Amino acid sequence: MNSTGWSHRRFLMGMAILTLLVVSAAAQTVPSSIKDDPRSVYQRRIHPKELVERLDWTGRINELLKAEPGDMIVTAVGDMIFNQPISHLVDPDRAGLLQIMQEADIAYGNMEFSMNDRADLQRPFYNFRAPRDFRWELARTGINMVSLANNHALDFGPEGLKESLLALDHSNITYAGAGNTLAEARKPGRMQVAGHKTSIALLSYMRYWTAKYRTKDPNGPSLATIDPAVILIAKDGKVEKVEGPLESDVMAMEDDVILAKRRSDVLLVSLHNHDVTHHRAYGIQDATPPNDEIMFRRAVDAGADFVIGTGPHVLRGIEIYKGKPIFYSLGDFIYQYRTPDRIPVDLIHQRDIEMPWSADVSVWDRRDSREVMETVMVRMTLNQGKLKRIQLLPVTIDDEGPLYGVPRLAGSKRSGEIIALMQKLSKPFGTKIVSRGWYAEVEF
Repeated sequence: MNSTGWSHRRFLMGMAILTLLVVSAAAQTVPSSIKDDPRSVYQRRIHPKELVERLDWTGRINELLKAEPGDMIVTAVGDMIFNQPISHLVDPDRAGLLQIMQEADIAYGNMEFSMNDRADLQRPFYNFRAPRDFRWELARTGINMVSLANNHALDFGPEGLKESLLALDHSNITYAGAGNTLAEARKPGRMQVAGHKTSIALLSYMRYWTAKYRTKDPNGPSLATIDPAVILIAKDGKVEKVEGPLESDVMAMEDDVILAKRRSDVLLVSLHNHDVTHHRAYGIQDATPPNDEIMFRRAVDAGADFVIGTGPHVLRGIEIYKGKPIFYSLGDFIYQYRTPDRIPVDLIHQRDIEMPWSADVSVWDRRDSREVMETVMVRMTLNQGKLKRIQLLPVTIDDEGPLYGVPRLAGSKRSGEIIALMQKLSKPFGTKIVSRGWYAEVEF
């Protein structure tokens, strides 16, 4: 072999070695995005993909949206952990769901994330944050009223809460439950709907199983809370602990309700209720403990027109109490709490006590319980301040794939199952829920 041949051979050998080194280095390189990790739930599907039904969502929604003169529409959804845009999605079951909120006069949800530009202020493990400019995405979904009294409002401290309040003010989204002082947190958020004389107001409170969120400085950023009280009782020769809401806090809420109702035609009260641990070792907490039903009913006794519960991350029953609806929990709605750009999506599967745990299932294959990923949107019709109709629209939330945590209107099978679940959960309260095909109505 001549020198040219040897030179060429050495060149090829060198390139082969270089290629091996590059491949070896690449194999040890962390993916630039967790979304690229083949083990991630964004890539790894363990459930069969649901067949896409050919449903006439446009026709269904147009029929649903028909209104009579004087009708005011209020929609309500549960917890929103929201940090990735969804308003651009064109799938009829997703875009149609948002359209129902966009066409409503009032579209309420529980805002369980912070909008601030201070990532360095993050306190807990969870990173439920979006930048302040995300306020426009929140507004694009149709949401224009939010409750803030929840256990993630202060995840970025007082400064993070201040920025979040400012973002809501800039986008003209009404809020309650948090403020730059405790007095502001207990103040109702008010809205006057264009074309209607009826005014609507919101009050928001959080009930946690400890007093950790009770403000230490009423002149600084604060949340409105109803804290727990624990007493000891003697029962069958033993001493037991009994927990319930602190009476003085419930009475303070009643005072707020009375005052707010004097200046508003319709009053909505939101209660973010963490009455028992969410640890999945205790199963699905789909029933409100009797001691915690007290504060829901006392809100109605004081003058609330609707009471909406959030917090348990699963659906609970509906009660018509003295002619007023109480929704004990609306579960989740937008549930992007495992967004890879915020927290590595599979790391949280190992650390999160809310994740069901099974010894024979790989950490990469763990998914949220089905009950966590299905919900209803409540759609209420009022006329001249009087409640005419309550509709329940079944919704499912993607639990894997690139739209993890994004809601959509439920297909035929799942909608029937969700309606049946709501009938079952509401039966102890004597509430009758009637199926109308793809949605249901509450009789009252």
